[in-house]
Amino acid sequence: MRSSDREPSPFADARAPLAACLACVVALVALTFLAYEVGPSARLDAHLLAKLAAHHHSPLGTLADGIAHLADPLPLLVLLAGACGIALWRRRPREALAAAAVVAGANVTTELLKVALAHPRYQPVLNPEEVGYAAFPSGHATAAASIALAYLLVVPARWRAATALLGAGFVFAVGCSVVVLDWHFPSDVLGGLLVAAGWGFAALAALRAAGPPRGAMGRGWGRPPPRRPRATPAAPPSP
Repeated sequence: MRSSDREPSPFADARAPLAACLACVVALVALTFLAYEVGPSARLDAHLLAKLAAHHHSPLGTLADGIAHLADPLPLLVLLAGACGIALWRRRPREALAAAAVVAGANVTTELLKVALAHPRYQPVLNPEEVGYAAFPSGHATAAASIALAYLLVVPARWRAATALLGAGFVFAVGCSVVVLDWHFPSDVLGGLLVAAGWGFAALAALRAAGPPRGAMGRGWGRPPPRRPRATPAAPPSP
């Protein structure tokens, strides 16, 4: 058998998402240091918050309040039920489990990090009571990003581009809204996105390592089956 015809290791396709997951962890650690310990980046964070929060009591603030609450726990659970329903309808229980793991894991991780990293971040440009101590990472940004990733894991391949576009718009709207409402610094939002992305890449790595499910409808995230060698046509009989 030629080396090109050998079936790849079941973990070969999991390396890239695992590396991306590790990159998210490293980026989150770096972001935490910048947000808490580096003066220029902390001041920039505060100035961005002040500019967006100036619209808090305007019609934009009213719109932001409605958008931000779409990432509350109850809407999140309803959206997660829809994602799992899609996966089960497609006979893909592994994708349903992965979607639930991304949402649950990312949001629990964020809540634990909020407690561990609770610390005042006073900046002269802001009111001392403007943002709470336990704000990094943003729970609403984590929720929005995790549910967007959950849907990406369960929809058919032909729907992924549209799902990614809608999910990115939802995450952007929620992220901007929580800053406009004075709930979070921009760095809090970015931290929530990194937490969700790390869990999303970890789930993708697990699905790829598991390989493609048998008898599933449509193409999933698992490793595709190995190509079969082409049959060599029989030589014509000699006269």
